[in-house]
Amino acid sequence: MVKKMAYDLTRRGLVFGIVAALGSYALPKAGEASPWSEVGYDRLWIRNSKGEELTIRHWDGRRYDPQAVKMLSWLWRDWKDGDAAVYIDPMLFTFLANIQTNLSMNAGAPCRIDMNSGFRTERRNATIEGAARNSYHCIGRASDFNLRSFPPTDVYRMASALNVSGLGRYRNFTHVDTGQTGRRWAGRGMSL
Repeated sequence: MVKKMAYDLTRRGLVFGIVAALGSYALPKAGEASPWSEVGYDRLWIRNSKGEELTIRHWDGRRYDPQAVKMLSWLWRDWKDGDAAVYIDPMLFTFLANIQTNLSMNAGAPCRIDMNSGFRTERRNATIEGAARNSYHCIGRASDFNLRSFPPTDVYRMASALNVSGLGRYRNFTHVDTGQTGRRWAGRGMSL
């Protein structure tokens, strides 16, 4: 059960689509389906850092499934701070599903997302070295993750090709958020 609601999900608009790829990645044609049940543009296969795993369809082609959004929001919760939770911006699920599906297509097999950090309470965020004070993690609009079989550099390139809003490149993970479009940065010792 989701404990707290950050904003009204029914008022959020959907921006969906794939932007032309950059680099050496082959993107499928718009509307091309995934050959796997776990991975697709309308669903996610994801595991949080507590070890809980979920494969779920969150988008029906017209709208987000409210029950799926609740289940994913619970998976995103801050289990290190009393299971605090908020509704997660469903556009984040769309970004992650697009990244996951495109890289899985390149790998020829479904690749699970391993989420290192989802929602964080402000209290816990303040204890994390290098975390932004006004982090999108604290309002349910960010994820730090890895994609099995791909180094963070490749995940970053694909996310950039798909024009995700906020994108950070770090040595051991990739950060994606639904903040202002076009923000790009690299963690300490990394270059874009």
